[in-house]
Amino acid sequence: MSPFRILLHKELLDVVRDRRTLLMNLGLPVVLYPLLFLSMGIMVVAGTERLKNTELVVGTVGPEAVELIKLRPTPPKTTYKAYSLEEATAELALQTLAAVVTAPEGARDAIAEGKQAVVTVMYAKRFDKSREALDRLRPVLESVNVQMLQKRLEEKSLDPSFILPMKTDPVDVDLKDGLGRLMAASLLPMLLLTTLLTGAVQAAVDTTAGEKERGTFETLLVAPVRPTQVMLAKYATVTIVAIATALANLAATGLTFGFGVMIAGKAVIPVQFSAGQIALMVLCMVPTATLVSGLALALASTAQTQRQGQSLMVPVLLMGMAPAMVAQMPGIELNWVTALIPVLNVALLVKATILDTVSVLEVGLTLVSVLTCSVLAFQAAALTFNSETFRFGGTLSSGRLSGWWRRR
Repeated sequence: MSPFRILLHKELLDVVRDRRTLLMNLGLPVVLYPLLFLSMGIMVVAGTERLKNTELVVGTVGPEAVELIKLRPTPPKTTYKAYSLEEATAELALQTLAAVVTAPEGARDAIAEGKQAVVTVMYAKRFDKSREALDRLRPVLESVNVQMLQKRLEEKSLDPSFILPMKTDPVDVDLKDGLGRLMAASLLPMLLLTTLLTGAVQAAVDTTAGEKERGTFETLLVAPVRPTQVMLAKYATVTIVAIATALANLAATGLTFGFGVMIAGKAVIPVQFSAGQIALMVLCMVPTATLVSGLALALASTAQTQRQGQSLMVPVLLMGMAPAMVAQMPGIELNWVTALIPVLNVALLVKATILDTVSVLEVGLTLVSVLTCSVLAFQAAALTFNSETFRFGGTLSSGRLSGWWRRR
């Protein structure tokens, strides 16, 4: 066996022996994601039902408001109570009242004369009960509005269609799985990149700073192998762990969405991914893993302890999570410009793949961009690993860093 294969076998064996790594990177996603989505659906349904069955008190300010809202039946579990404006505002701030309905004096007369009256509903958006009260009041006020409008049309002998020359009838062409795909497109990019980064970071810190802390790193370097071969074995190990973590998470989330996810506590919508979609997501994860592994290994090799290594990994995690969050913003889509931005292009490619909006040109540009950055990251890892200053010089300092950079 070649020295590289021996070293790679040794590194992979260390990873396999670490039960915590296997549990966190491979075992946990398979169990966690189905339970997570199931528990989220159960909690949403339970919370919604609890709010619907909660007794709410709605304050009314002035007799006009009372007359208007009592034209229609009171919603279930809701009680109206009269207050002055000052009292109602204070009670709303204390959450004693869920909402407050106010109407100006002469509102009924204005409506009777064919004019418009403004009815105000005050509520606190940050409180669940207040939002629930608004949801209960909205159909009541809309029903009152329709009732009065119908009366006006009858007085004028006009057909209801007179006030609605054109009716809009939206048709959802995505049919059953459209909402599910939208949810998957918003969750999967962040999930895959985060887990890929986590797997690479853990493996990189353990194979470099972890070995230094255990005292086995120097023994490995005095073995009859070149430092480049040691670095290649560690780089391959970190990349394999990152890819395996991403694939395990992709499989777990794919199965979860395949069985169906509960959205807004109303429906279970299964989302099936085609073989081409899965292959494309896997294809973009591989070069991303090499890029992240190179950066993680380059930084982790400068640390002398695992604690230092974990601190140095914070920028790597932010580098992956920030673009993934940007990819979920409205108007940010994969095109020939965003396809050239590393990491962001991968998140957008996964999103476009799920929504079936990806093109061959965008895939090619994304892969070329990520592969180019992977080569640069690999060179950075090689330069850092071959430097005795970083391997044995302790923590980084500005003078040591500048001296190393000049020699490079």
